[in-house]
Amino acid sequence: WPEIVKKSSKIVSFVDLCGHEKYIKTTVLGMTGSMPDYAMVVVGSNMGVLRMTKEHIGIALALKLPLFFVVTKVDLCPENVLKETLKTISKILKSPQVRKIPVLIKNAGDYLSAAKKFAFGDENRIVPIFLVSNVSGQGMDLLREFLNVLPNTKGAGEATEKPFLAHIDDDFHVTGVGTIAAGTVTQGTVKPNSTLLLGPNSTGNFENVQIRTIQSKRVNVDGVGPGISASFALKKTKRNALRKGMILCSPELKPYASYRFMAEILVLHNSSTIMVNYQPVVHILTVRQSARIAEMELPQLRS
Repeated sequence: WPEIVKKSSKIVSFVDLCGHEKYIKTTVLGMTGSMPDYAMVVVGSNMGVLRMTKEHIGIALALKLPLFFVVTKVDLCPENVLKETLKTISKILKSPQVRKIPVLIKNAGDYLSAAKKFAFGDENRIVPIFLVSNVSGQGMDLLREFLNVLPNTKGAGEATEKPFLAHIDDDFHVTGVGTIAAGTVTQGTVKPNSTLLLGPNSTGNFENVQIRTIQSKRVNVDGVGPGISASFALKKTKRNALRKGMILCSPELKPYASYRFMAEILVLHNSSTIMVNYQPVVHILTVRQSARIAEMELPQLRS
């Protein structure tokens, strides 16, 4: 990794998420906790758009993630089946609920134009579609070059100037180093030997911790900023004091824990009726927690 980082002008990280219905909770956790810049929906051209594909598109839209499609196995797919798959994708994207603009990428000019509008322009309405084959290599160069020109949306603008905040998604112990907290930085910057707040703990409080060293991509770094996944070695902190869903933040933020919150709920699909005392699993960034609905404006919600 040190050599890769040293020789690379840009590093793109992929978070491979589950496509099977049984693992939908893991997919939701990955899309919220990993805080990706973009969502890449992979569709087999011979299989077409499945029910779970629509579910994943709905999750990406709910999270307001810019998305693009990669249609694979075009080398073995009959032309009429490929046309039907592209027609289905376009129909979903152009529907009144989605209101996106599908753009089939055929050359370098297409992906350069799409990348500019795709990331920040026109409320992310552009949705590039790539036709690729891993066997023949068709379309792979266009996809690779498109990924190279995509900007880091999390590390842009005012996020760098804000007080530091990172969401913890993992923790472990390294012999000779101590307790490590791993997570993604959402705003601000931090350097080794900084003092931050860690929490909330079981009592809802935050404790002061000092950062010994920071690693990103297994390489020691002098600091990290928004959009970067990193590991923080903590001084004099026991591993049992950490858990997924905690935050590391600057004391300037003056964080506090809350046991109740208000939420606006959009029901994409749910087989049961949602009412007071209904107990869903709530996904908020790296937090995955069972909750109970205490009050509702409507008597019930059904899809």
